Amino acid sequence: MTGAVRIGVAVEAACDQYTQGEAAGGWTTGFVEYGVHAAIGIPDWVIDTRRALGCGLTLHPLDMNMAQPEQGTGPWLESLAALVREHEVSALISDAGFWYHGRREGTWFRPPDMNVAAPRCRESATAIAAACGVPFRVENPPLEWLPDAPSLWSFLDEASDAEGVQICLDLSHVLQFERNVHGRGPVLPRSFPWERVAEIHLAGYVKAEFGGRTMYLDQHLADIPPEEFRLLAEVVELRGPERPLDICLEMEPREPGAFVSAVDNIRTALGTAV
Repeated sequence: MTGAVRIGVAVEAACDQYTQGEAAGGWTTGFVEYGVHAAIGIPDWVIDTRRALGCGLTLHPLDMNMAQPEQGTGPWLESLAALVREHEVSALISDAGFWYHGRREGTWFRPPDMNVAAPRCRESATAIAAACGVPFRVENPPLEWLPDAPSLWSFLDEASDAEGVQICLDLSHVLQFERNVHGRGPVLPRSFPWERVAEIHLAGYVKAEFGGRTMYLDQHLADIPPEEFRLLAEVVELRGPERPLDICLEMEPREPGAFVSAVDNIRTALGTAV
């Protein structure tokens, strides 16, 4: 693989295991990704962790449904843009916009209508990217069920077809979507705008029995399964190994060896030292 690969970590607690794992494994953390609420801002421990690692920062807005980001104006977006500028954020990532795309006055609209969600998601992502001056990466969400067995790939294609919008492909969510919604293993399409995939998320899941069915549920405490590393190799081949790529490990705080092991698996999947 000849393109630049950055391996990052989703920081979900104030601890130093990332720095320890980095030192033990001989790899460099390229970025940390933090789930932010614009009204609260970025806590000191995230800033300290980033400083200790000497790396970049990406943000995952968790409160984007509390206002109307698709309008491209307003206090919420102004606060987010200020955070991006102050902390030199390189990208924004979120699947929250998939669920709701207007003022939240009651319960969330679930299950979402993917045909309606895609253009609205694209509109929101485009406005946010333009206001913040960094790419907005539309992430595929975890799903337990959807009517009419829609295509995840059609949604991502339409939702990301705009300037400043990219795709964050969560491989754990891909597995969950294909198994829960379609009852099959994932098959990556050959015809797809793979060049828009700028980031990959790797995380675990758990199985649960419900109504006689086996459901696959998102769980960052679980280990990343081998099949995700196989999918990672396929994605890299499809999008072209020469393209830069961010890979984010979504792993709850655990001992440093777990991160070293995950990075070793990435290296094996990509056939390179990163």
